[in-house]
Amino acid sequence: MKKWIPLIIALSLLASVIVISAGDTTQGPKLAYIDSSKVIQSYDKWLEVQSKYQEDVQFYTKKLNELANEIKELKAKGASQDIINSKMQEYAQKQQQYNKMLNDEYQKKFAEIEQEILSKIAEYAEIMGYDFVFNSKSMAYGSTKYDITAQFIEYLKTIGQ
Repeated sequence: MKKWIPLIIALSLLASVIVISAGDTTQGPKLAYIDSSKVIQSYDKWLEVQSKYQEDVQFYTKKLNELANEIKELKAKGASQDIINSKMQEYAQKQQQYNKMLNDEYQKKFAEIEQEILSKIAEYAEIMGYDFVFNSKSMAYGSTKYDITAQFIEYLKTIGQ
């Protein structure tokens, strides 16, 4: 019987380690989600770029409206169809040029900010111990108890965005 005591103790310890380890894995990963629309709308850099984009859109819209008014005046004065067509072609070219300029400049800026936010989400998740942080837009359903949007926005504000 004395020979079995060390074996029983060793098996008991092994069983305890297995039970404790199994307890850790049954808890599962720590999950959360973020409403990216709310995050973006509260992110100062995004708001600044969005404001600048709107200013540029208004500037180019004003220029296009000036051309449109020229076309109206030419029609009212009875200008030839060739002159009117030339101005309309200029309008279409300017419109295309302005759209391309805006897209080239701002698409890159918005993408950089989105990438910056994703990086900060990963940083926050590591700090808070989350295994997965999902975007609420890609979920069919998420319980509000897993919504960390407000906490993440506060985090962004404390680190100075």
